Amino acid sequence: MRAVSILFSGIFSLATFAMLAYKPSDTIRTIPSRKAVYRAANTRSSDIIHTKLNVKFDWNKSQMLGEASIIAKPYFKTSDKLILDARGMEIQLVEVYEYSNQKNTSGKLVDNIPSAMKLNSSFTYKNDSININLGRQFTSAEKYLVKIKYIAKPEEVKGFGSQAITDDKGLYFINPKGKEKNKMPQIWTQGETQSSSAWFPTIDSPNEKMTNEIFMTVDDKYTTLSNGVLSESKKNGDGTRTDHWTMDQPHSPYLLMMGVGEFKKVVDEPWNGKEISYYVEKEYEPYAKEIFGNTKEMIEFFSKALGTPYPWPKYSQIVVRDYVSGAMENTSATLHGDFMVYQTSREMLDGKKGEDVISHELFHQWFGDLVTAESWSNLPLNESFATYGEYLWQEYKNGRDAADAHSYQSRAGYFTSSAYGNEVDMIRFHYNDKEDMFDAFSYNKGGQILHMLRKYVGDEAFFASLKLYLEKNKFKSAEIHDLRLAFEEITGEDLNWFFNEWFLAKGHPELEIIKTYDAANKQVKLKIKQKQNLREAPLYTLPVDVDLYVNGKVQRKRIIISQSEQEFLFNVNTEPDLVNFDAERQLLHRRRYNKTIKEYIYQYNHAPLFSDRLEAIEALAENVKSMEAYDVLLQAAKNDKWSGLRETAINYLKPVAKEKESELKPLLMKIATEDKNTSVRSATNRILGENYSGKDIENLLIKQTNEQSYYVIASAIQAMGSTNGVEAMALADKFSNEKNATVTDAVASVYSLGGSEKNLPYFQNRIHEFSDNKVFDFFYYYAELVKRCNSYTAFQALFNDVTQLVKSENKGVARFMKNFLKDEFLPVVTEKAKTGEAGFKDLKDKVTETVK
Repeated sequence: MRAVSILFSGIFSLATFAMLAYKPSDTIRTIPSRKAVYRAANTRSSDIIHTKLNVKFDWNKSQMLGEASIIAKPYFKTSDKLILDARGMEIQLVEVYEYSNQKNTSGKLVDNIPSAMKLNSSFTYKNDSININLGRQFTSAEKYLVKIKYIAKPEEVKGFGSQAITDDKGLYFINPKGKEKNKMPQIWTQGETQSSSAWFPTIDSPNEKMTNEIFMTVDDKYTTLSNGVLSESKKNGDGTRTDHWTMDQPHSPYLLMMGVGEFKKVVDEPWNGKEISYYVEKEYEPYAKEIFGNTKEMIEFFSKALGTPYPWPKYSQIVVRDYVSGAMENTSATLHGDFMVYQTSREMLDGKKGEDVISHELFHQWFGDLVTAESWSNLPLNESFATYGEYLWQEYKNGRDAADAHSYQSRAGYFTSSAYGNEVDMIRFHYNDKEDMFDAFSYNKGGQILHMLRKYVGDEAFFASLKLYLEKNKFKSAEIHDLRLAFEEITGEDLNWFFNEWFLAKGHPELEIIKTYDAANKQVKLKIKQKQNLREAPLYTLPVDVDLYVNGKVQRKRIIISQSEQEFLFNVNTEPDLVNFDAERQLLHRRRYNKTIKEYIYQYNHAPLFSDRLEAIEALAENVKSMEAYDVLLQAAKNDKWSGLRETAINYLKPVAKEKESELKPLLMKIATEDKNTSVRSATNRILGENYSGKDIENLLIKQTNEQSYYVIASAIQAMGSTNGVEAMALADKFSNEKNATVTDAVASVYSLGGSEKNLPYFQNRIHEFSDNKVFDFFYYYAELVKRCNSYTAFQALFNDVTQLVKSENKGVARFMKNFLKDEFLPVVTEKAKTGEAGFKDLKDKVTETVK
């Protein structure tokens, strides 16, 4: 799963999940009164072999009528019981039959079992579980068939979700009655972590594996999607159609899915004869192959890198509305939230925002689907790998700088979470709730750990170990030691030290590095201290490369840090220009390592990696007023090969923008029009607007609004707001009908700063067009304009729109709007009512009634 708010503020410009955490107060450590709950893998007393579902949908009630036929057996011990998870259902019938091992010639589940084979079974349904007495004892060699007739009522499911997965009712009817004009009615499911049991009875555990088939009866206008292949589609003569989806390879229940709606199916070139397809709304049908166009190449790359061909019969991706997370790796049928991937061709000129989530979910098809973490305690076996899959794809497709820039953002997400004092073991068996596992540790930190492991053992051993891990555990579940054993078998080395320190412990190294040069002995000494709290984190064993730059040549030395304080000596011919610690930039750590400006300048010009240059730019930015540091930042702004570093350098030139106007202004104007990257040009536009004025700047910004790039247009509008408010309002009016979200935000921003009541209709007409969390930024500007107008008319307009949003099917939006009314809007309206301003007393009463 790709959780929206976990990974980092990169491709989505969203806050890191860690920012939602809190720092606990200092407490005195005491002896616990009782043992913490150990979150072991679920005990397997029964084993589901195959599940067949026959379902129909009641759109008006947001319910599903289902019939389940389940082939099962005792896992090992003889048993006469089967316990199934079934959340929030109405159970109408449960029957148990003797079952032979035969299937009919079409491969379908045998349904026509003689009534004589029916057993005298019984069941109770309580606390979201069906407890079935099978009617006799079965051995592990004997299978039985359970038939269940039920109604899934997702709106009655009791649950809360988590910060990563905001709701857990499993089955979602989106705009089922078509009341929201800008949202296509649709049905989709979300199984992780334990929500598949809200739409079909099952053993809802990640270490359960089964094959399955689903018969979906829908109105003929609807398209359906599920796992596996569509083996039959039959029209029923009453305006409905029944689609039969078959999945003949075992996978975990939480990976089952359904999608229903007027989706347009776009079929791309197959991979090795396996279908690649995309299910999108009609509006995005022309862009589907561009949005997902790298999918085939990704499948080929991952298959070759892992030495394990893509294992499933097809690969589909579907895009849905009001999704409760970012994306989900349902086996052979990934589901994306629309906000993660939808773009037009013109929007993709500014970059494909979905590239990383697409690679993340695809890598899950091996790590999470083919081999599944046996328990949520072992979730990093799924999510750490999927996160690292993003790095691998970026490295392959766009080069090392792109991958390292991506990794840097992900690492920052982990460090932010760590800074809030909530460090936890990677593989943790004492979490409060399984949803807690979906955090910046399982994702971000885990991806960093896998990168360190790769750099330690080398590429050949790393990928050979992954291949062995996948082959040994395919179609099964695994725990962290299965991964370790695969690496040990390939490398011949005991790797307990690495896994114990990184996967089975918390924290990271905090290093102090002091470099000295002994001219008499021609030696460089590195004194390294591990400063982390050893009561909380391990004393690490750290294999690290050190590059010595001497006389224009570089020598690489491998050192192993294993003590709290160590010294390392290197023989050299003369004092090095640079001693580059962790030359591969692979070590997950914090450090204090002081260098001179001269060393940072040398590092920028000679050390090859993204992180080398970024570190140098950041250090030199602290001395931007010195000519030598300024010159390097200027060079980086113009010529660095990575666009992100050009943009970073440009932003670091802000403090000297005015005093260096004669040189910087023409340079920035040149970059704003000529740089090949639209994000760099956008950043430059903003700096020009913030620091300079004059007709030349205004003319440039006006010219920029004729560009194809929405980033460039939006930044030009906002920059104009800083230099000429009247012209900015004119540009905002010009682009007020533009639907692109980036430009919409720019227009809204200008109106919020310089608008009046005549601009209120812009917000009133647009705010209900947002179907997801993108409404928040727009709403902020709306509220700012209302505050600026400070009139009853403006407050009433905002209240009318907010009351509609309170009723939104998007629970996050509805909750936010209700809290806004209660915590921010009502106090202001109450104060205005006290002054006797016309209309505010009635408005206060309406708000009070709404927030009850």
